[in-house]
Amino acid sequence: MKKGVLYFLIVAMGLTGSIQAAPLNVELIMSGGRAWKGQLIKRDGDWVEFSTGVSARPIRLGASTIERINYNVKINLEQLLQLKEDREFNRLISNLNQVLAPFKSYQDIPSNLTRYRALLMELYFLTEEYDQALAYATQLVSDGGDDVALVENAQTFQALSLIESGRSDEAEVLMDQLGWLGELREDSNPKQLYLGAKLMSVKEKYNQAMELIAYVIAFNSQDTEWMQPAELLCAEIYMELGMLDSAEEVIRQISLLYPNTAEYDASLILKEKLVELRAIEALETDS
Repeated sequence: MKKGVLYFLIVAMGLTGSIQAAPLNVELIMSGGRAWKGQLIKRDGDWVEFSTGVSARPIRLGASTIERINYNVKINLEQLLQLKEDREFNRLISNLNQVLAPFKSYQDIPSNLTRYRALLMELYFLTEEYDQALAYATQLVSDGGDDVALVENAQTFQALSLIESGRSDEAEVLMDQLGWLGELREDSNPKQLYLGAKLMSVKEKYNQAMELIAYVIAFNSQDTEWMQPAELLCAEIYMELGMLDSAEEVIRQISLLYPNTAEYDASLILKEKLVELRAIEALETDS
């Protein structure tokens, strides 16, 4: 990440200087829809110290009485997304955490920082820090309220993080509770098909997994969000089944169709594993 971009992010949020101790300009949304503008002074356990003006004496509010905090935040989301597209994931995580540090004491209270926490959730998943991704996903599900798209996205990352971290039984319980493991057919939601296939794969039920992933690929070719990981999972399943020629062909397709993606990076690792398996296969044939 360029130094100037980080400086822009920090300055744009007014976080130069002693950012941890500085009061935060906010609007508090209280129960009943009341809105108070002022400054958050500090957090003291279950209490929040809040001032409505320069000369006003700070008051103490129960944190649970605050429905939402709207911070005075000005971050260029397009620049953040560009950094994500450039695949500078670890730097972006580090810089986002620095930018969000002043608000950490209040992170359990719903706020307008949700989109940035959702981005961190995804970034932690992409860097295989599944416990961190799961922690953010769980919080977002709790804080999402009526934002159906936000909550469902967080639930998706909950399921994926549980599966990838080896907690497939917990993932299965969650997905069953959400109704994502009902009767999966060719016209089912591609996300549910993919998650079902992923779950079956880690449970080593490869035939069931391949059937579900085939539905994604055959009937959802325009849905790149799930088509790309589906093709990668297809290659992985072929590898597990010992169908190396088929795996090689899918890996080749991924390298041609999805450059500069997480699936492309993963396909390179698969390609190296494929070479090793070919070598082992050749030795066994010679012997």
